[in-house]
Amino acid sequence: MKNIHDILMAAGYKITVPRELILNKLSKEHKPISARSLHKKVKDINLASIYRTLNLFEELHIVNIELVNKEKFYCLANEPHHHIICQKCGHMEEIACTHSFNNIKNFSNIHHQLTLSGLCDKCNKRNK
Repeated sequence: MKNIHDILMAAGYKITVPRELILNKLSKEHKPISARSLHKKVKDINLASIYRTLNLFEELHIVNIELVNKEKFYCLANEPHHHIICQKCGHMEEIACTHSFNNIKNFSNIHHQLTLSGLCDKCNKRNK
């Protein structure tokens, strides 16, 4: 997490206890998590502070965002990646991002979001 600390400090932000607790929880998650679910796991921090911290992390590109049913889900942005979500059971899997935006003219500092959905193998077998 040292790199994340460097990003925060370079942007002029301190490593506060709430930020550290949220980073620790996000680093232990193996799939994106909503702010409300994160709040249940980090009970010492109020929900408003969690949202503020996640918004800061989003602004600094520390987290990736997945939008599922109009709710944001967050995961650490170690490297560019996406998730595919089962439309039936909600199972998620990580997929490496292979998009390159180096050749786009008239824009810089480009970021993107992509959420894929489908049926996982288990749900697909149940449908047959």
